[in-house]
Amino acid sequence: MKKSERQVEVLIESLIEVSEIEKVIASLPRGYISVKVISGHKYYYRQWREGSKIISSYVPESYLNVVKQKIEIRKQNEELLKILKKDYKKAEKAVLKAGEVSPEEIAKAKEKVSSLSEEELANRPAVVKQLKEELLA
Repeated sequence: MKKSERQVEVLIESLIEVSEIEKVIASLPRGYISVKVISGHKYYYRQWREGSKIISSYVPESYLNVVKQKIEIRKQNEELLKILKKDYKKAEKAVLKAGEVSPEEIAKAKEKVSSLSEEELANRPAVVKQLKEELLA
């Protein structure tokens, strides 16, 4: 396998990883837990920002730990996404420098990866192979 082929493969893998993490993040609640004491009773709310507004949603105490865990998982995935996006940018830069693929072709591949279903992504090696062939054609 030529170096440029391997670089394209790394780019596609990075695209897929970013897409998967973005889907996970989208499925998890955002925000933080706020505690309000009213008449001596504690009430828990998940709060998040939408534009300039802060939105609140009551969280029953029985669901509190689950919601906290999901918020924490989302934050961890957001940190991971930052790292993966940096890796993707490096891979993209290397592929463009090699001159094997144009920015337009990368944009098409990005679009294609983001539209893949979970079932299609389950067969990751086949997806990588297909996209690599399309990009290098």
